[in-house]
Amino acid sequence: MQSGLLIRRYKRFLADVEVEGQIKTMHCANTGSMLGCSDPGSRVWFSTSSNVKRKYAHSLEIVETATSHRAYVNTLQINRIVEEALVSRVIDIGADPLSDVTREVAIPGETGRFDFSVDEILIEVKSVTYEHGGVGYFPDAVSTRATRHVRALQRCREDGIRTILLFCASHSGVNKVMTADRIDPVYAAAVRDALEQGVEVVAFGCTVSPQEIAVTRSIPFAI
Repeated sequence: MQSGLLIRRYKRFLADVEVEGQIKTMHCANTGSMLGCSDPGSRVWFSTSSNVKRKYAHSLEIVETATSHRAYVNTLQINRIVEEALVSRVIDIGADPLSDVTREVAIPGETGRFDFSVDEILIEVKSVTYEHGGVGYFPDAVSTRATRHVRALQRCREDGIRTILLFCASHSGVNKVMTADRIDPVYAAAVRDALEQGVEVVAFGCTVSPQEIAVTRSIPFAI
């Protein structure tokens, strides 16, 4: 990865970065607000694609926050990181060790997909990059899509299927995950309801550096 200074993040999927005195516009693969991870002047790291058909050759990957932590903000790659951890059993959900990890699984009885299925266990992954005081909060903006996923997990659990909501904290300063009640109280209430109905909620922390982004440890989740 190469590094630069963030000038601005805008139109949700774009970022301007100063690199050796030049401004480069790059793709920012993050649908959230990037609260705490988009301050102008922040040091950032980006990757460069060899695909000549791409409109923007560079992708924003890591942002150094005001508290000198690093957040991996490319949410398109979070499922790849989680999949690697599921396969290696860094994320151990008690599944059969010989079970395959299947991506993009249809939600039973309705439209949409969950991120993974392992040994008939349905898993939905959410990326956490908003940190305050060592706690990672999700979501960082109102998310009706995330609420739909939680309610779908609950319906599947009520039908007897084991379901897991998995928070991947891709921020080096996060040691615990909580729902962001003040940002999206509807989502927070949906998670509480799902927990009461038996949906499992787990959280994992990551190593974040230009050399490696990987799930490394289980961390607490609290309501």
